[in-house]
Amino acid sequence: MSEQDRAALIERHLDVDYLTAILVRLLQTPTDVPLGQTELAPEDPKLARYVREIVQPELTRCGYDRIVVDASNNLVCRIGADVASPSLLLMGYAVAQHANLMADPYSGRIASGRDYGLDEPCAFGQAATQHKGALAAALGALKLLADSGVRLRGQLIFAVNTEGRSSHANSRQIVDDRGARADQGILAFATDNRISLGNRGRVDVNVTITGKAAHSSQPWLGLSAIDGAYQALTRLRAMRFEQTHPQLGAAQATVYKLQFSPIAPHTLPATAQMTIDRRLLPGEEIDAAVAGVRAALGDLSPYRLTVEQGAFMYPADVPPDAPVVKAIQAAGRATLGREIETFYLPNTFDAGYANHVGIPTVMFGPGVRRLGSGVMDEDLVALSAVRDAARVYAHTILSLLG
Repeated sequence: MSEQDRAALIERHLDVDYLTAILVRLLQTPTDVPLGQTELAPEDPKLARYVREIVQPELTRCGYDRIVVDASNNLVCRIGADVASPSLLLMGYAVAQHANLMADPYSGRIASGRDYGLDEPCAFGQAATQHKGALAAALGALKLLADSGVRLRGQLIFAVNTEGRSSHANSRQIVDDRGARADQGILAFATDNRISLGNRGRVDVNVTITGKAAHSSQPWLGLSAIDGAYQALTRLRAMRFEQTHPQLGAAQATVYKLQFSPIAPHTLPATAQMTIDRRLLPGEEIDAAVAGVRAALGDLSPYRLTVEQGAFMYPADVPPDAPVVKAIQAAGRATLGREIETFYLPNTFDAGYANHVGIPTVMFGPGVRRLGSGVMDEDLVALSAVRDAARVYAHTILSLLG
């Protein structure tokens, strides 16, 4: 089948009304990390409902029956031939992490996005941008394949990941425990319908500084953890990183959590606990990054100091000539009539784990994420961008597996 034939098949079978309807349903189903929390367990009942009562029935209605949902509510659906290669992993997400201050986060309303720089019909709701627009586009592409009756010579592995703890735990379950290994991979995530070739990784470095509590009227009787934390922060700010990446820039270490205890009236705290976000470039080793933080802190005597590795995620870097990149770019030319731009994201994503285990994986999906002052505010995605993403997903699947 030529690229033009694939494009014509897609236009015949793309169900635009379905795309809007399923997007609204996804947006009306809460999957958020509640304000005041930083994590959401994959076993949370609202994630179970989202995956088992919203997403899974859509796949069943399309006639797909090789579906497994595990105890962490991760979904894996196998479509096409039962072969190891050619194969493609298409993975979407469930947990909504931002836009917590929306007035009506679950409305799913369709309205103009003019006030937000999108002068066209948009869908409003929490995670519309982050990944629900992309998941709707992926489901629309899968419905298109079912409606067209096309038979795949390869295997498509469609997954929904319920990771909500900024780790690779659920990716490990999907890829390793469920055997979702593939030749290529696409994460259905907001990239403004561009191809993200890579991103930085990260490791949390957990530091505990222990002194001795005392009443603030007689500080010489204690050893304030506040002063110890000040010394640690000063040393961390002096860290310098020689390694750089032409697109991702330099590595970095940023303290994003600092807590003291005990908290009591007029009491100098005995303990300071800080978490350092150490951003990793492709090629950096996690153990070495943690060791570098430990070396920078050095000896904090008379304070006791412990430095431990916390949650981590690998960096990603996919060659621009990888088959999955070429297939997406061909899909853009055939279905959208334009070239699809490649770029790199400074954030950290699950593409790192897939690439770490040998699956060249990029990110592609509708939506423009706001990570500055608007990260907690209104969330929306243009319906036209969702339709375009569905076209690209479908064409890419047909190109690699058809």
